Amino acid sequence: MSLTLKRVFMALFGLLGALALWPCLLALQYRQQAFPGYLLFSLAQGVTLGLVFGAFFGSFEGVVVSSRPKAFKGLLFGAGFGALSGAAGVMAGQLFLFAAGSALWHTESARNGVGLAIASGVAWTIVGLFLALTEGFRARSARKILVGLAGGVAGGLAGGAALSAVSWFFPGNPLALLAGLAAFGLSISLAWSLFENRFSSGALMLLNGPFKGKEYHVLSRRMKIGSGSGCDIVLKGYPEVEELHATLRLSGGKVLVEAEKAGARLLVNDEPPAGRSLKPEDVLAVGKAKFIYGYFG
Repeated sequence: MSLTLKRVFMALFGLLGALALWPCLLALQYRQQAFPGYLLFSLAQGVTLGLVFGAFFGSFEGVVVSSRPKAFKGLLFGAGFGALSGAAGVMAGQLFLFAAGSALWHTESARNGVGLAIASGVAWTIVGLFLALTEGFRARSARKILVGLAGGVAGGLAGGAALSAVSWFFPGNPLALLAGLAAFGLSISLAWSLFENRFSSGALMLLNGPFKGKEYHVLSRRMKIGSGSGCDIVLKGYPEVEELHATLRLSGGKVLVEAEKAGARLLVNDEPPAGRSLKPEDVLAVGKAKFIYGYFG
């Protein structure tokens, strides 16, 4: 999957998350009177939003590398992490309203109007920030966490503002809610994908086989390559590729590749790696799979 196609694909994931979440939030709004207070209602909305978007964003990397087990594990991790993020965001928004409400808005109607809308915006911004961190924490990658922080701040601000504005200007409008959710999902997914390229140490692009043209960003300090579903780069369908064939390592700003099994075919420009770092336009052979290393897009 090329960088451009990956961005389009991630944007679609954001839209699908919005479509899946929309009926859930409508159902909660329909049952709002059943909640004993607005705080619990807000918590239910936040947890639901975080859970659904977290599940979609958490499964994305597994889908990209064509690994169903990885996608399923990411979905479960993302759903749990997202639910906690939703609760944390709503509580932060309520704390903001409690701490700043009296100072900024002197009447109860103002606090329940503009104040509540701004508090919601704060809440959704924080939720967006945490959602963008999902993949970084799942992969335990410092660089992916940086991508999530940068993408989460940009996407969370834009998406949170859009979702809050919808609730303020079009209260109770189902189609407006869907538009706000779509803007929220798109903002986070596009911001994450844009910063992914900025923080990566290059990428590997497959030159042959069933996944020809697919790109894999080097964002983690250690990336496993092989035919096994637990690898970061999954090469199912390629001859002579071991379950765990090789490892990419980031060290001192250099990208190194090492064989994980004696005798496994691993070549850089038709020669053994011998501790050399990858340079742009180097061709890496893993079994019968061939990559070119560089900075694309």
